[in-house]
Amino acid sequence: MSHAPTVFDYVCSNADKFAMLLAFECLACLLSILLFFWSEPGTATHVVSVLNVLGAGALGVGTAALLTKCHRN
Repeated sequence: MSHAPTVFDYVCSNADKFAMLLAFECLACLLSILLFFWSEPGTATHVVSVLNVLGAGALGVGTAALLTKCHRN
């Protein structure tokens, strides 16, 4: 019986690229947090910065979870 590679095998074989993706996500989240504090509350820029923080944070948590699972295997 052959062992066909799974999506998770592909992710773990490219862990260095996913680590770079995590670094870019953290940078985007940091810049969005700075924009959040710099922008005036109630403006469209403030709302967009909140959405960027939430989006970058969610993607960062997902990427970090994948990398942690790869590291434990």
